Amino acid sequence: MKTDEVTKVCEPAKPAPSDGRIRVEEQVPVEAWNDYVLRRPGYLYHRAEWERVFAVYRLPFRRLAAMRDGRIVGVLPLVWQRSWLFASQFASLPCFDTAGVLADDVEAQSALASRALEVATEAGADVVLLRQAEPLDLSPHVRTDKALVRLRLESDSDALWLGLKAKVRNQVKKPQKKGLRVERGGVELLSQFFAIYSENMRDLGSPSHSRRFFRAVIDTFPEEVAIYVVWLDDRAIGAGLTMANGDRLEIPWASSLRRYNSYCVNHLMYWEILADACQHGYRWFHFGRSSYDSGTFRFKTQWGAEPVQLYWYYLASNAEAAAKAASLQESYGWGTRLWRRLPLWLARSIGPRIVAKVA
Repeated sequence: MKTDEVTKVCEPAKPAPSDGRIRVEEQVPVEAWNDYVLRRPGYLYHRAEWERVFAVYRLPFRRLAAMRDGRIVGVLPLVWQRSWLFASQFASLPCFDTAGVLADDVEAQSALASRALEVATEAGADVVLLRQAEPLDLSPHVRTDKALVRLRLESDSDALWLGLKAKVRNQVKKPQKKGLRVERGGVELLSQFFAIYSENMRDLGSPSHSRRFFRAVIDTFPEEVAIYVVWLDDRAIGAGLTMANGDRLEIPWASSLRRYNSYCVNHLMYWEILADACQHGYRWFHFGRSSYDSGTFRFKTQWGAEPVQLYWYYLASNAEAAAKAASLQESYGWGTRLWRRLPLWLARSIGPRIVAKVA
């Protein structure tokens, strides 16, 4: 063999020329998916591990990844919620304020949204729900009646305290004078949290998640989750579950028992959580979503928090179905009134079957 022939054989193969086009794939390894997400702090709800959590309800989970030149440039997690009473939908993600399309550019956004609609159509679902924190050109059918309420935190709790209105400070002091105390912990407080949460949801006329769902959240994200419980002597009367998410602390679930409303339970609990958030160096506290001018909206904004518009887009091949889904409100009238009358054991038993379909 001649020398030039040997050299030619040993030369590494040149990579195929790139066409720069987007391809949406579903078999992307978890490690690659999470590497993309974790390089963007604040996107906890895009993590691949949520598939384990929603497996509690046996809900199909799809992970769409936009690929360009073999590299992830966008992701979209989807959960299929099938219901005979409500619309069958692929949601990103159920339960949370925002967990929609996460992408590097408009081309990747469009490719993920288009593929999500194809997935829904192939499965026979009515719509795709994408919960976004910013306006995107995804669909003309969008709900804007919800706002995320967030508070910029101070470097220390003393500065935050001084910035509160006198009325709010008095409402924090009231339960302190009555001897209420707040305990922070983890899975060891799950029983107290769930007992309070499930009773409060029944009293509000809404189905609750199952205890197994919260156990899955804690087991899957042990470093991110903390539970706060408010005690009156030896009685647990308020509780909240927080999640660390980048430079912010969030509280997806919080409740107190209605018969103790006069004690300002929530004021004490939220203050202790806010003080902890300052101590641990978080820049923001997210109170979660609320309808504008609702009671929960006013409770959250009294702390000096600001509303941030949410955009919940509905995609469907049938424009009428998308418009109908976008116009639905979360109050079900007679159903709410009926739910409040259920025995607590029954509400806890059947509630998760409903919330898994509509949250």
